[in-house]
Amino acid sequence: MEAVVPLLVAGFCIVAPSLLFVGFVRLLDSMRDDALVERVVDRLDEGVEGEGTTVDPTLFLQTAQEKSRERMVVCRECGAPNVVGSNRCGMCGTRLKRR
Repeated sequence: MEAVVPLLVAGFCIVAPSLLFVGFVRLLDSMRDDALVERVVDRLDEGVEGEGTTVDPTLFLQTAQEKSRERMVVCRECGAPNVVGSNRCGMCGTRLKRR
């Protein structure tokens, strides 16, 4: 009877992570096929002729980089990017200029 509790705990410690992993993989798989993902991709495709979900990844990344640059300011001392509206650099602490 003394060995039952440690065996149950050991069995739980062995089986639980595997079950959690399988559940997580299934959750991610169901999220990939979600209707929300399709709506987002379709919204990106507006203006593209034809059917389907063809998005040029390089164009998408370029526009994302341009948008992120608009919201960032570079520190004149260390060159680290900082959010617009910050008073000081997050890396070196230098005061940032206001635009």
